[in-house]
Amino acid sequence: MKLSDLKTSGHAPSLFSAFLHFDISFMVWVILGALMPFIATDPALTGANLKITPSAMISKLTPYTLIVKGPDAAKHEPKTTSHLLIKPGDPGTATKNSVKPAEKYLLDSTSPATIAASLANINAKSKLIQVASAATAHGVPNENVLALKPMAALQKAGKAFQPLANGYPTGVKLSLVGLPLLAAGFWRILLGVLGDRFRSKRVGMASMLCTLLPLIVGWQYATEYNSLIFVGFFLGLAGASFAVSLPLASRWYPPHMQGLAMGIAGAGNSGTVLATLFAPLLAKAFGWHAVFGLLMIPVALTFIVFSLLAKDAPGHVKPAGTGAYITALAKPDTLWFCLLYFVTFGGFVGLSSFLNTFFVDQFDYAKATVGAATAIFIIAGSLVRPIGGALADKLGGIRMLTLLYATVIFMAIGVGLLMTVSQAATFVCLFVLMACLGMGNGSVFQMVPQRFGKEIGVMTGIVGAAGGVGGYYLNATLGHLKDATATYASGFYAFAGIALVAFLVLRAVAPGWQRTWLGEGGVAQASEPTRERVLVGSGGSEMEPA
Repeated sequence: MKLSDLKTSGHAPSLFSAFLHFDISFMVWVILGALMPFIATDPALTGANLKITPSAMISKLTPYTLIVKGPDAAKHEPKTTSHLLIKPGDPGTATKNSVKPAEKYLLDSTSPATIAASLANINAKSKLIQVASAATAHGVPNENVLALKPMAALQKAGKAFQPLANGYPTGVKLSLVGLPLLAAGFWRILLGVLGDRFRSKRVGMASMLCTLLPLIVGWQYATEYNSLIFVGFFLGLAGASFAVSLPLASRWYPPHMQGLAMGIAGAGNSGTVLATLFAPLLAKAFGWHAVFGLLMIPVALTFIVFSLLAKDAPGHVKPAGTGAYITALAKPDTLWFCLLYFVTFGGFVGLSSFLNTFFVDQFDYAKATVGAATAIFIIAGSLVRPIGGALADKLGGIRMLTLLYATVIFMAIGVGLLMTVSQAATFVCLFVLMACLGMGNGSVFQMVPQRFGKEIGVMTGIVGAAGGVGGYYLNATLGHLKDATATYASGFYAFAGIALVAFLVLRAVAPGWQRTWLGEGGVAQASEPTRERVLVGSGGSEMEPA
């Protein structure tokens, strides 16, 4: 298998269309994760916890930044503890570890009496701010990085103070981040059924039009938590592009090119990079609501390109009914592939949605520029997906996944151990972790068509759904364990544990796979396409190969 084989096999415009559909859809799919540092700290959405009034010492020439942090897990501080650090400079400067606080205070939110005492202490000692409890305050203030505005700027805007949001508990906000990933499981199976019945191109066009609904609601009507639940559920429709794009590409290519073709189409998950990098900058400039409106532009452009270039593979694909899914789920190999993808894709998309929040909470990155720091990690996982597929074609999917799962386990543990010790070492572990997950995605789908070539539409829906569910549970686990243990490390240890389970399952099923339908190490048995009629598609229908 060579890259040059793409020139003589398949249909390049459809492969590109599948990539583009996947790319833009993924950008939309993970937008809540990219914007969560803004959403969770929006007082208009969550209510204000504290009112911050700046002193005359804060001006355009002498800016200061307020950094609000939660309890220190190493000191076993109670969950009602908040640390208020006031550092010189704008957020880009103040969040650097080398910049020391000009003032720092402790806020005890155990009871109204402790809050009043803490605020009295701050107001008596601070030369930079005065703080009061807001009427809508409840719980602790949200962890935040807040550029303190001069009083002149506040008065010009008709305000007397800056509100500091109540925010959401970590488990709540990360469960919201993960909701589109969970919802995609439902939508992917639905689109898989519709794709088999009405063909991938038609369903792909319809799904892109329907994706505009949550964007409109997010832009104009997302003013409370329930509306964000609605947005999150229907954003899952964008994540269902998996069930359209991969069958569209897969049906054009012979077995020995499945890893490369599926890897190229699947590299569209690089759309997560675009969301992570640009959404925070746009939110800073125009507000986070406006970002949903701006996303409608690339969605509309992609719809036009997809409509003009995509083409379904020749031949009729027999529609898959409910029975096809029940039959597929009854096969043990289906469940094993779901577990493998639950870890690789769930880990990739889950961490991609989580990283902006993680960097803001853990390392005090500025909300507007955090995407520039996290994008490199998502790139590591996105662009190597085709490499993972190509290496799996050459070396075998079993060999690749064995190595990748082992590395994922050690890297996840490394992130947990090092996040409070060395930021640089944490980033190295995180980079390798994301790269391994990305290659793992390509490696899993090198094997799926070998085992389920006649049910590829059904299987991409089922296995893809498992990956989305994995992303949801990773975010929910990271969030709830952070609330319970006051550290994200526990969530990374839990992820290492489920990766270990996937590793052990792979080693257990590998001998049987190699005896029946895979070559040694998971290499596919190459077969050149002929002009004979062959069985492809979800229902095993006949078609003439390209």
